Amino acid sequence: MRAMAVTSYEDPLEPIDAPEPVLADRHALIEILTCGVCFSDVKTSRGHMPFSEELVLPHIPGHEIFGRVLRTEPPGLVEEGVRAIVYHYWPCGRCRACRRGDETLCARLVGWAGFTHQGGFAERIAVPIDRLVSVPDAIDPVHAAPMSCALGTAYRSIVTRGGVDSGSTCVIVGLGGVGIHAAQVARAAGAIVVGLDVREPALATAQSLDLDVRRSDDAEAIADLALTNGEGIDVVVDTVGHDDTLETARRLVRKGGRVVTVGYSPTSSLSVPTSSLVLDEVDYVGSRFARRDDLAKAVSLVERGLVGMVVGLVRPLEGINDVFRALEEGSVMGRAVLQIGPDTSGVV
Repeated sequence: MRAMAVTSYEDPLEPIDAPEPVLADRHALIEILTCGVCFSDVKTSRGHMPFSEELVLPHIPGHEIFGRVLRTEPPGLVEEGVRAIVYHYWPCGRCRACRRGDETLCARLVGWAGFTHQGGFAERIAVPIDRLVSVPDAIDPVHAAPMSCALGTAYRSIVTRGGVDSGSTCVIVGLGGVGIHAAQVARAAGAIVVGLDVREPALATAQSLDLDVRRSDDAEAIADLALTNGEGIDVVVDTVGHDDTLETARRLVRKGGRVVTVGYSPTSSLSVPTSSLVLDEVDYVGSRFARRDDLAKAVSLVERGLVGMVVGLVRPLEGINDVFRALEEGSVMGRAVLQIGPDTSGVV
């Protein structure tokens, strides 16, 4: 089976002949058609994740997996040919986090596709049948793959964690793979949305979607936003997670508002005066990845034409190292996608 794998953290990914997936009970064998690529895949492949020292190489990354069902064990659990994205968290179902419904915070993950377990930079994968989220036939395979992480993460940060609703004001800091979709989700929720970024191509892409955008290094524009209605912004979502963007979010949010942080790095931190935290009653919350119900709702937004998936780079499986370089250079607008199986389409 064709696959691209990490054989050393110091070297580019290598093509390997990977073993065929073993189909366990209540699992589906998936023919992978496309796989999105985000910066977490780069960090996994470079050895920059908390689990990197324990990860057995060679390792096949890729967590934004879209494909179709070839067969199940036992047969007939899912109809052959069903198109689905793979929910890449496979929780234990028994720990306290799982029992309260927080499966992305599971203390004893059975599998984490693309991270600690085999991912989607391969032709086939075996996954538990309850980890499949169906995708309507009208959605192109190239646009379907990044719905799992880019769109799912965006939806949760805006709707579930951010509580954005009709008439609220919302600022998205960073219009990358998550941010460009978060802005659209917020608009679909009825919010007044402004996107911030320093990259002209990102700003232009957002403008092409009829989104209101500003340069995040424009002090005057930021000051105007902070004074919206004389109060500030209801919800600020930071998809970058650097010290300066966290500070921007803190300055923009109104009293009693909310800051949702999606982006992060091991070295960045948020400093808030305790007097402001207590007296202004600002909520600071983190947002990791969507739950399965979040993801299904996010897919419906695309199906109804309320959100358009933004894919700025499409390459074949063997082009993954070129994709990684583009991501590290910051030249990818929206998401990058690998075309792996047959019958895929998209614009390079």
